[in-house]
Amino acid sequence: MRHPSRIAAAALLAVSLAACNSPTDTAPAIQTGGTLRVVLNALPSDLDPQRITQAVDANVSRLITRTLTTFKTESGKASGDIVPDLANDLGRASENNTMWEFQLRPGIKWADGSPITCAQLKYGAERNFASFAAGLPYARSYLKDNEPAYQGPFIGGNTEGLKSVTCPDTKTIRYQLKHPVGDFNYAVALPIFAPVKPGADSDKDAFNRAPLTSGPYKIKSRSDTEMVFVRNEHWSATVDKVRRAFPDEIVLKADRNVPAVTNALIENQGDNQNTIMLSQDVAPNFVQQVMTDPALLSRTASGPMGAVRYMALNAKLVPEKCRQALAFAFNKRKFRQAMGGSLLGDLATTVLPPTLQAYQPFDFYNTAITNGDGDLKRAQELLNQAKTDGVTCPAELIVAHPDVAATTNRYMKTMVEPYLELGIKLTFRPIPPGDYYNLLKRYDQQTKLHMAYVGWIPDWANGSAVLPALFKSTEVATQAAPIGGSNYSYLQDPEIDGMIDEAMLENNIERQWAHWAEIDKRLQQKATTIPIIYSQAIRLHGSNVAGAFIHSAFGMPDLASMGLLSTAGSPS
Repeated sequence: MRHPSRIAAAALLAVSLAACNSPTDTAPAIQTGGTLRVVLNALPSDLDPQRITQAVDANVSRLITRTLTTFKTESGKASGDIVPDLANDLGRASENNTMWEFQLRPGIKWADGSPITCAQLKYGAERNFASFAAGLPYARSYLKDNEPAYQGPFIGGNTEGLKSVTCPDTKTIRYQLKHPVGDFNYAVALPIFAPVKPGADSDKDAFNRAPLTSGPYKIKSRSDTEMVFVRNEHWSATVDKVRRAFPDEIVLKADRNVPAVTNALIENQGDNQNTIMLSQDVAPNFVQQVMTDPALLSRTASGPMGAVRYMALNAKLVPEKCRQALAFAFNKRKFRQAMGGSLLGDLATTVLPPTLQAYQPFDFYNTAITNGDGDLKRAQELLNQAKTDGVTCPAELIVAHPDVAATTNRYMKTMVEPYLELGIKLTFRPIPPGDYYNLLKRYDQQTKLHMAYVGWIPDWANGSAVLPALFKSTEVATQAAPIGGSNYSYLQDPEIDGMIDEAMLENNIERQWAHWAEIDKRLQQKATTIPIIYSQAIRLHGSNVAGAFIHSAFGMPDLASMGLLSTAGSPS
């Protein structure tokens, strides 16, 4: 049944979001200078470019780490487009897209004043093969490997380096790929392909917290709750046309008390006038107030994140039929209501978001399109059938989630009652946000966690930037390689692996989209996840912050675009 009032509200919201995300000719000019203050749940857990997997880390990294290409600093669909960064252009591919070459632009430097060279890009690519890296999988899955298999630049016997990355001269780099990749120039926009200066990473933990930088800022100080970025004097806007670098200083502050942060920004006093919420949405109890007050609405960066929030179901601990029962029982409507209601996004049924061409709508579990409250009767039937078949379903589930006061904890509680009706007890395991995703990747967690609340934003606009990273067997940690990738369902399924490999080999983009859609369907049939919501971001900021919009590559405000309307009285 359609509700006209909800349709009208959705239409009003769409207009409002477009206004919030579209700069106008009459908008006041952003000033150069001052201190921009940024609030987030936790400071970046990884700034070593080869370790970065989280969107917030990638967003912060763009202030300090440059890549061959990067995403535009523009609002709307344009933010998903790439432009040259360290490279002069978007690269040149061989006829069958198995060899890509990039030329470096002149004048690019590190924060120590030394030039950035091809050898440092090669070293950055090689670091992806080291056991400590465990970042996004694209370097390992795209680059042709040595024989015997390459293990990174830190293992004895690998002095020759990765043969598939070569430097004809100091300003030219070539990548030899295992198979054709038509969008490889999108892949090199990711931090995992960024250069690293050999020796700068001799202390890997220190480098991860504060790497040698190539962007407009460098890290002045860092504590457990605060990071301060100041200008890199060796950066020049003449060789970086993307990053606006308006503020003299950017201060990141970790604060998990989202209601208090929201209230302070609504009051808009003192330093809060120069502050923006980066990785946090407006607290649920303030959503209606913010979205219906024109003055507050004008101080939001709002719009589709391109993200899907979902429950990853542990394929090692929970048999398939049991997972299907859990999917039928999940009450998505109550979960979204606890988040703040329908303004936070549409109920999800897929892992591919609707913003991708590969997306196809389907709802195998009748938990969103037809019934957001779930289907306990069908769930019980599946549990009974599993018992008849001799399959043991867990009677207690350990559920991991980020420990964010009064927000995530509130969502989780909506899961308790439906599962209790099935005789399933939930035990929640809150984990500090800064440690969360890194802990989920560890080998020793695969026997401890049944479910985990996670989210994913495509690394670029294709299924190739979603499904291989989330479901390929190679992304699951092993005893020999105890840190894995982003396969939070711990799925190791030969059928899914084969389908992903087939999709990657498809050169026709429309046929490739169809492959990704079929994989998404098969994953849902196997109940590897419970998709919950296609997220809308609602990020409030102070009245002196400008240039804020939701960037499609990060699903949050773009740090490289923002500044202040006035720097009067703001420390520099």
